[in-house]
Amino acid sequence: MTAEPISERSTEEFYDELASSYNDIIYRCAPRYDEMQMTMVDYVPNDLQPLRILDLGCGTGNLTLRVLEAFPEAEVVALDLSAEILDVCRRQCGTDRVSYLQQDFHSLDLPDAEFDLVVSSIAIHHVDDPAKQRLFNDVYASLRHDGVFTFVDQFRGETPGIYRRHMEVWKLFADSKGIPAEEWEMWMEHQQQHDYHATVGQQIAWLRQAEFQQVDCLWKHVLWTLLTARKVLE
Repeated sequence: MTAEPISERSTEEFYDELASSYNDIIYRCAPRYDEMQMTMVDYVPNDLQPLRILDLGCGTGNLTLRVLEAFPEAEVVALDLSAEILDVCRRQCGTDRVSYLQQDFHSLDLPDAEFDLVVSSIAIHHVDDPAKQRLFNDVYASLRHDGVFTFVDQFRGETPGIYRRHMEVWKLFADSKGIPAEEWEMWMEHQQQHDYHATVGQQIAWLRQAEFQQVDCLWKHVLWTLLTARKVLE
């Protein structure tokens, strides 16, 4: 199969095409993938026993499975842009405690004060900075009092030099995994066309502007960073 040039495909089409092989690819391309997701779940506050969870950009359901296991009383809404990805997620996670929602981050339609916990794994960088800020506001509105928003994603370095080094270290990791040159080039072309990396400092500021409190960075490795924030009402 000859892949269509990335620049001519939308993000939805790109992930539709990768749906069946996404799990294999993500473990080759994302350093410490299990560790970042385990840390996200481990740092959900002990006083929060979520019954309604939203997984933003659920992909094939790897994080969805983790929260189902960690919170056995909870129901999860798995949201993604790609219908093909959602089909894989449905096959992996089932339907007993999971419902599925196809939506675009640019036009989220979420109920107010519905969720106790919103999680996301390597998805939010697919929208530009103004859309990230709108998304943070949408997530805040969708959370109940004391609800938590926690996400891991790719972040830009605070300086151009640090960012360049991030990319160099990532390439070294890819080489160590034996990733073919054409696969690396595919990801780099996709990143140039469809990814928007903001700094940790910027995104913490945007979370606070959305009125989140208890904002913190819980984990970081090269590009990949885990942030948490809580909706605390006066």
